Amino acid sequence: MRHSILFIAMAAAATIASAQPALEFTGERTTTTARVARIVGKTDPGAQARINGIDAKVYKTGCFGAEVELNEGDNAIVLEATKDGLTTTKTITMTRTAPEHKPKHEPVMHDVMFNVLTLKGAFLQYGNGTDRLGGSKMSYIDENIPLKVVGDYANLYRVKLANNRFAFIQKELVKMDLAAEVKTVNTSSISYGAHNNVDNVEIYLPCRLPYYTWTQLDPTTINVDLYGAMCNSNWISQHGELGMIDYIDFRQVESDVMRVVIKLKKKFAWGYSVNYRNNTLVVSVKHAPASLALKNLTIGLDAGHGGEYPGAVGNSGLQEKVVNLQLVNLVKEMLEAKGAKVVLTRSEDVNMEMWQRKQIFLENKVDIAFSIHNNAGGSPLVDQGSSTYYKHIVNRPLAATMLKHLTGIGLKDSGLTGNFNFSLNMPIEYPNTLLEVLYMSSLPDEEKLSDAAWRKKIAQAIVAGIEDYLNQAKQDK
Repeated sequence: MRHSILFIAMAAAATIASAQPALEFTGERTTTTARVARIVGKTDPGAQARINGIDAKVYKTGCFGAEVELNEGDNAIVLEATKDGLTTTKTITMTRTAPEHKPKHEPVMHDVMFNVLTLKGAFLQYGNGTDRLGGSKMSYIDENIPLKVVGDYANLYRVKLANNRFAFIQKELVKMDLAAEVKTVNTSSISYGAHNNVDNVEIYLPCRLPYYTWTQLDPTTINVDLYGAMCNSNWISQHGELGMIDYIDFRQVESDVMRVVIKLKKKFAWGYSVNYRNNTLVVSVKHAPASLALKNLTIGLDAGHGGEYPGAVGNSGLQEKVVNLQLVNLVKEMLEAKGAKVVLTRSEDVNMEMWQRKQIFLENKVDIAFSIHNNAGGSPLVDQGSSTYYKHIVNRPLAATMLKHLTGIGLKDSGLTGNFNFSLNMPIEYPNTLLEVLYMSSLPDEEKLSDAAWRKKIAQAIVAGIEDYLNQAKQDK
C-alpha cells in the first residue's frame, strides 16, 4: 500500500513538473497607430521568454516585454515561454492603422446675465479647460457669496469677479437667487490677534464679496484678493502677541480689487483657513505645533483608491489600491512606533469620496497629511520612478523633501510637480503632498512593489522624509 501511495505521489509530481508554462498577452489593445509597439506578456516566474524569437527578461512577477516594429496592417507577434524543457507558444495579431483625424467640437460660450449664490464646497477655476483632474482650480470660497454670471459654457458658468477679473465655476456649486445682489463696496477696518492656537485676521465688510487666496515664498505670505472692494480701511489693529503673523499690509491692486498681504514670521506654514463670519472675512492662521517631535503630532495618511476603484493595475494583475494600503499600513506602524498619532482615511478595501477623505483629516486636526498612490503610463519596459506633487507653493519644500528620500533608496526621479490639481492637494488647512511612489505599469517598478522587502524600504524612506521635514521646520526661525 505504501509503495502505491509513493508511486501515485511521484506520478503527480512528475505531472506538475512537466506542465506547460503559463503564457498570456497582457496588453490592453491589439490595434495601434504607432510604428513601434510595446508587447507585454506574462508567464511562470523562473521561465524563459521570447518575443518574435528575441529573448525577453522575465521579472519576478512573471511579466516580460519588448518593443516590436510594426508594418502597416496585420502583424503576427509570437510569444514563447519555456520552463523545464517545455515550451508554450502564443501568437497574437497586432494591427497598425493610419492615424484618424477627428474634428474637435468645442462647446460654445453663450452670453447670459444673472446672479447666483455659492454653495458649500464651491471653488473658482481659472478657465474653462479640463483634463482628468478637472479644470485648474484657483481656490475654494465660502458659501452664500453672490456672483454675477456672464457666460454659460457646458457645465460651467463664467463669472465676473471685478471689472477686469473673471473666473469659471461649476454649475452644481451655485444656486440661482433672484435676490442675490453683486456690489462694489468700501472696506472697513482690519484687526488681527492670537486666539488659542491660531492668529485671526478679521476684515470687516458691509457684505460678502468673492475672494481668491494664495501663498508665496521668500518671504512666506498669505494673500487674499477681495473682488468688488474699494479700500477704505484706514487702520490695521494688532492685538497682543502673535504666533505666526509678522505683520499685515494691504493695497488696491485694481480699481475694485483690494489685496490683503499677511506676512508670516516663519518660512514653514502649518495651514490656514478663510471663511466668512456673517459679513466679516476671517483668515485663521495656524500656529506651528508646540513640539515637532513625532510623538506630539497627528499625521494623516491616505491610501488612494479602494473598493470598486482599483486604480492602476499592473501587468501581473497587482492592483494599486492594494499596494497603496500596504504601504500606508507600514508607514502607520513605523510612525506609531515613534509615538505619532496616525489618522487613516481608509483602513480597509473600501472607496472613500474625496470630500470624505478631506473631512476626516479636518475633523481629526492633522498636523500634516500624505496621500499615497502609484502611477501608470509611459513605457512598461523601463523604470519610471517616483514623483511628488503639491498645489500650493508653501508645500513645495515638503514635496521636495519626500522626493529626495524616495530617490535616495535608488528609485528613479520622475519629477517634482507643482500646481497639481489633485483634490487632496487643494486643502490649505494643513501641509500636504501626494506621493506617486512608482509606476504600476512599469515591469521593473511593479516587481519592486510586489516585493515585501521593497515595500518596507519604501515605507522607511517615507518616514525618514517626514522626520527630515520636521527637523528642517525645527530650525525655522
